[in-house]
Amino acid sequence: MADSLKKLVKSNLKLTQQVAALAEENRQLRLLLSNMNRKMFGISSEKSAANQLSLFEEEDSSFSPAETTANKQTVETEEITYKRKKSKGRKVELTEGLPCEEHIHEVEESDRFCDCCGTGMSVAGKHKVRTEVEFIPATLVKHVHYEQAYECKYCKVHAPKASIKTGTAPKPAIQNSLASPSILAWLFHQKIEMSLPFHRQEKEWDRYGLSTSRRTLANWFIKAAQDWLHPLCERMRQHLVNEEVVHADETVYQILNRSDKRPATSESRIWLFRNSQYADHPIVLYHSSLTRQRQVALDFLQGFSGFLHCDGYSAYQNIPGIVVSACWAHLRRKFIEAGDEYGHSAKGVDYCNQLFALERELKQLPNAELLDIRRKKAKPIVESFWRWVDSFHAMKGNLSKAIQYALKLKEPLERFLTDGRLVISNNLAEQAIRPTTVGRKNWNFSTSESGADANCYAYSIIQTAIANGVDAYAYLKYLFEHLPNLSDVTAPGVLDDFLPWSLKVKEALT
Repeated sequence: MADSLKKLVKSNLKLTQQVAALAEENRQLRLLLSNMNRKMFGISSEKSAANQLSLFEEEDSSFSPAETTANKQTVETEEITYKRKKSKGRKVELTEGLPCEEHIHEVEESDRFCDCCGTGMSVAGKHKVRTEVEFIPATLVKHVHYEQAYECKYCKVHAPKASIKTGTAPKPAIQNSLASPSILAWLFHQKIEMSLPFHRQEKEWDRYGLSTSRRTLANWFIKAAQDWLHPLCERMRQHLVNEEVVHADETVYQILNRSDKRPATSESRIWLFRNSQYADHPIVLYHSSLTRQRQVALDFLQGFSGFLHCDGYSAYQNIPGIVVSACWAHLRRKFIEAGDEYGHSAKGVDYCNQLFALERELKQLPNAELLDIRRKKAKPIVESFWRWVDSFHAMKGNLSKAIQYALKLKEPLERFLTDGRLVISNNLAEQAIRPTTVGRKNWNFSTSESGADANCYAYSIIQTAIANGVDAYAYLKYLFEHLPNLSDVTAPGVLDDFLPWSLKVKEALT
């Protein structure tokens, strides 16, 4: 009887342990599903969702106002001899910069007589019926360039050699090609800014009247990027490594034809390097590589010595001359993924939120004053956070991963307390790399390494232009018009005049 009871107790204990293990597995799976749903369908902002506005609230909506009728109006004050409210419709605001054509719809001349007495009617005024915007599709114009020749009739008869002078046509961006600077600039705009793959552009160009293949479009894109954008990107890289603060990030990419003979399904990388938000001129650079190896970062950052904002990836750690500043937003994400909304992980999120709230209050302050207040207000929060972290013992699951991540990066996470130029998150880099992920979703991969490189050169030029307040299409057109006519496109002094922030470029595009 005693043996049977022991076996029953042992069996019961085993079953209890199995139920507990299954319950924990079930909790982890639910947490994994919750994190996946949040990444796919949740908010993309790093802000806490506690005070998130409803998508359906009309008050204080975060969306831009749509076109509305005259019933919904913005109000401004117009001063005449007294003050009154002057209404201005939303449609007027939306179309303010557009050229305007008025269409007056007349009464037929034979019908301009009074129905009562037959008297001829005179103009009494006009009544506005509606405003609409017309779309005029792009048109293509063929330009044929000739070089006019002149000769000396006298020397032709009396001299041993005739004197001839010939006009000089500007050099094209691509020899023996139909692609003009404006065609190339629009091609780059469509591919990079609008994320439009070549097979879709092929149809659009055909609609305009230029029947060309996607292969030709790809060749134009790669050739123009390699010849004219690559030297400019290299010059910007030389400026970047002279900065004191740089942000870095990377994302996966796919290249089909790889020189390392690995399968096409292997993951390549697009790297992002940009300077600080406090820099005089924003520089945003992208770099393609077949691997995520540390050597890629070492080669690109060659010559750089300063602070590097990044995540916890080991490739950035322990590089001579580089001091790493870690990202509290990444750490906050780890605690969110732990999924305990009211327990330990929520406490970790709260510590991070306190730091972000303080940074929002201080963001307009000069660096010296900002650092002083950080040491007074942020440092106690950080110290309290580490005491809380040290209170944990051995554990498992996502919370353990978050704690270990924090401990591994303790010193880099505290770095923002040592210099006012540093920030507590690497969101600047994550925002800058996002355009490449949008493009990746549309064209999925690059066929060749040269195609991936061309994408990065184009992203670098366009995103740096946008960051400097320069219209990317106009800037690209300017580059493709002028760079082919330089004697040496690799000369640093010459290229400086073509950087997006140069006075020469801004004067030419205004």
